[in-house]
Amino acid sequence: MAIVRCPVHKIPYNNANPRGCPACAREGARDESADVIRELARASRVARGMENPASGATIPVVEVIAPRSPTTSETPGWLARALALARARRFRTLGIVAVAVLIGILAVVSGPRYVDAPDPPPADGNVRPLLIEPNAAISTVFTALGTPRPEPVPDEPQLARYRYGTGLVIDAYNQHVHRITFSLPNRSWKGITVGVPEQTVRGALALLGAAREGSRQPPHPPESVSGYAVYSSLDARPQRMLLVEVRPPNGCYGVQVVLRPQVVGALLKGSNRYAVIGERDALPQWVSTEVLVTSRAEIGPDGTVTGCG
Repeated sequence: MAIVRCPVHKIPYNNANPRGCPACAREGARDESADVIRELARASRVARGMENPASGATIPVVEVIAPRSPTTSETPGWLARALALARARRFRTLGIVAVAVLIGILAVVSGPRYVDAPDPPPADGNVRPLLIEPNAAISTVFTALGTPRPEPVPDEPQLARYRYGTGLVIDAYNQHVHRITFSLPNRSWKGITVGVPEQTVRGALALLGAAREGSRQPPHPPESVSGYAVYSSLDARPQRMLLVEVRPPNGCYGVQVVLRPQVVGALLKGSNRYAVIGERDALPQWVSTEVLVTSRAEIGPDGTVTGCG
């Protein structure tokens, strides 16, 4: 057994050690503590110089380097920036979601909201007259308005229905006009329009004959909700009807005008949508909402008028 010195690290070790130089063995195992061993070797050489000052050796200044922790690794700059950006985007997304949830909660728990939604709505342009007479050939309607596909009429299988949009319907019997129904504010028939006050309707009907009240629903006052006079829906409004019967020699048909309270807006409160007629204690303002002109003529299979009922 002999003590030898490592030619690389300059440290003594027992040549009987099967691993050889401990520092070389650690480097072979890629142990990061090899840096520490090198510093120990430098310290050993310095110590030998201090023990033999007669040799004239210069005492070097040794810079001690703190060993790196084997569990700590440096993160590259690009990776750190990517992680920071990902965290920022995640927080931004969470913030957007939180704001959306907050808005939804506020919409549910917030108070009632009023929006303008008149019914009937005002005319969106010039009021155009319907130049269609009851008992006229349906071909005249096709010439003026077009030829839509006929539809069946519920409870009246003898009729064919021609629909022109959502507010104008023509029902035909034996290829003749049987009924005209419209709820558009920009249409008129013999001066009768939709969305005008009751007094105006009575004036237009007086040109055809004596108007009388038809069947009416039992009147009920509006409710008071959040400072507004409202009905629970548009269909919940009460209705009245004015009737005029036209007989020969002026014609053979009847005119019905449906009157309902004018709605000025909608009140949104939770899941409810109320029809607003005005502020609290407002009285209903009756306006025309639908016009029906119905033939009373008796028309045979060949299209000829055989009588007036």
